Amino acid sequence: MSTHAGNFTAGCLASALYLAGSLSFSAMAADTPPVFTPDPSAGWFSYSRGWIPPASGPGPVLPDPKHPHVTNDDFRVTGAQPTGAVGDPDNPILQPWAREKVRERNERVLSGKPYVSGGASCWPGGILGFIRSPMTRPMYIIQAPNVVAMIKTSFNDVRHIYLADKHSENVKTSWYGESIGHYEGDTLVVDTIGLDDRTSVDEFGTPHTKQLHVVERWHLIDNGEGLQADVHIEDPGAFTMPWNAIERYRRFEAAVAKVPVERLAQLATPEKGPLTEAFCAENPHSFFPGVDAAPIPQANVPDF
Repeated sequence: MSTHAGNFTAGCLASALYLAGSLSFSAMAADTPPVFTPDPSAGWFSYSRGWIPPASGPGPVLPDPKHPHVTNDDFRVTGAQPTGAVGDPDNPILQPWAREKVRERNERVLSGKPYVSGGASCWPGGILGFIRSPMTRPMYIIQAPNVVAMIKTSFNDVRHIYLADKHSENVKTSWYGESIGHYEGDTLVVDTIGLDDRTSVDEFGTPHTKQLHVVERWHLIDNGEGLQADVHIEDPGAFTMPWNAIERYRRFEAAVAKVPVERLAQLATPEKGPLTEAFCAENPHSFFPGVDAAPIPQANVPDF
């Protein structure tokens, strides 16, 4: 267990007072920490499950231009037929072995075989998966004096960002690693290490190693109606160089802009809260015909 974990309970109990006294986005001074929850039901939906590349410099693996990716999220908005995610393996950030992993997954998708993510069997997606995935259900953010909690309502995944100046002396590898953070003006800066290597970087199955180091910079955009995470990624075991990516969030799911939320059966929540419970149904059987199910996650070793 992280040495910072003891601060979480006290921090969250204090969060109600913290939020009650928070300033609105328009009234914030330059040196005031950002308020990611301007009202108790404010949730955030990501623009896309894929990374947005930076304006310049090394960036994430992108869809292979010969095989455009149409997601289920795109289908809800445009009605276009969804396709499998095929990544461009020629991105120069990839080490040779990582390039082959992307290529192997592409071959499986293009052969017509379904590729089922670990999330379908309730496996955690890791930090990078967490950042990209609040699509049909929102992410909520609780800011307390000692900790920031991000709650993804898809499967009630929670990540804790401890407001501390350094990592624990001996960080143990885990699905979400250890995240520490601090505020720099209107930005929450988060540093994460100790990440398990069983997750992928993106929807193309790009792998990483336990050397993965992620730095995020969260800040409000569009007069507080949007939220942006600028993500810096380093992993000398999987990548030839550090690279950057972006994820943006809005206060409502994209389809809501075109269809009243009450007519969208696939949306489990309206465009703004409230926070609801949603559990991943552990199932030893595959949801997809002819595809082996991943084993149900088990805690074989006690956490403490």
